[in-house]
Amino acid sequence: MSCIPKKTCAMEVSVLPYDLIFKILLLLPAKDLLRLSLVCKAWHRLINSPNFVEAHMGRCEPVLTFVKHLSESRSNAFSIDANNGPFTLFEPSSSTKRDRYIYLMEFKDKSSKISDLNICGFGDILAACDGLLLATNKSGTLLVLNPTTRKLLSVKPGTMVPPRDESYGFVFSHHAREYKVVHLLRDDSGHIDSEILSLKTMSWKGCTVPSFGLFRDFNHKPVAASGVLYWLPGDHDVNHFVSMDIDDEVFVRKTLPVNSTGLNDRLMENRGLLNFVAQMTVYRIQVWTLKTNECVGQWVKRYTVNMDYDITGLVPVFMTRNGRYIIFKLLREAVYEYDVEEEEMEKVSVDGYLNFKMAFPHVNSLVSLENSAPLW
Repeated sequence: MSCIPKKTCAMEVSVLPYDLIFKILLLLPAKDLLRLSLVCKAWHRLINSPNFVEAHMGRCEPVLTFVKHLSESRSNAFSIDANNGPFTLFEPSSSTKRDRYIYLMEFKDKSSKISDLNICGFGDILAACDGLLLATNKSGTLLVLNPTTRKLLSVKPGTMVPPRDESYGFVFSHHAREYKVVHLLRDDSGHIDSEILSLKTMSWKGCTVPSFGLFRDFNHKPVAASGVLYWLPGDHDVNHFVSMDIDDEVFVRKTLPVNSTGLNDRLMENRGLLNFVAQMTVYRIQVWTLKTNECVGQWVKRYTVNMDYDITGLVPVFMTRNGRYIIFKLLREAVYEYDVEEEEMEKVSVDGYLNFKMAFPHVNSLVSLENSAPLW
């Protein structure tokens, strides 16, 4: 009987191409990607690479983020008050009763889900940009945080005296490759000062002051779109909006496509473009988009919402990424979704307790706070 030499069989492991892994991981939510980034060094480098972070954020559907009181204390909540340095991870802390927690409201298939992120210690959310939130803690300290990665950055206070009224804008400068905060302050006489914070250098500086009368009030939060901040300067009978390119730092008065006549008119961002949602009559809402061509903006009427019942109480909140759906809120009672293709308005089923005064469009992104700039 002849001896057959034994062969050492090595298991062949097929390695997927980098591009295929890239595309597969793009389909996953940010919270899952955080866990997968710990699988191996290769995946960690991929998931945290500039190209991946940018591509993933471009696919994220917007959600609503808001804070609300919780009557019961928790022993394992992550507190934004646990910041012991300029940059830190959230740390578990014991919350107190009536503490304020951050929540997310996601929309899908004519229903919504409210998620509790178990993060407490908030005063207010002031603005949102690229998955980052500009907020205050209970003592009023200004913070920038990514609730997905649970990282935060302390921001030193501005140089100007606390005002009677103020407005915060949060925007990314594509020229400087950094995030900036624009702070407007109005005193009792109506005079407005302004200052800008660079999150890369952590320094404030003064900028061009808006002309007198340009703003009536700061009731409307500014909207950021492609490196430009936009404000509605009042609530009633307004025929213009105010823009400020973060690289030029100049406040400019521009004409609205139709007059803003009510409290529920809103400026909204969708895929880098500015939109104006205006209540025309009791039964009709118009949606206009500002198209830009060689630095010249032209308003184009995009949709008209016609209903056979009173819709004056609906407040536009945001548009889905593909622009097909517009989400509206009715006081603290209900949420509605308008399908622009089917021209149908339907009430959204809410999974959770709907009770918040102010909510911001937000994306669950992997944007980093290191060096106060995005990874891409």
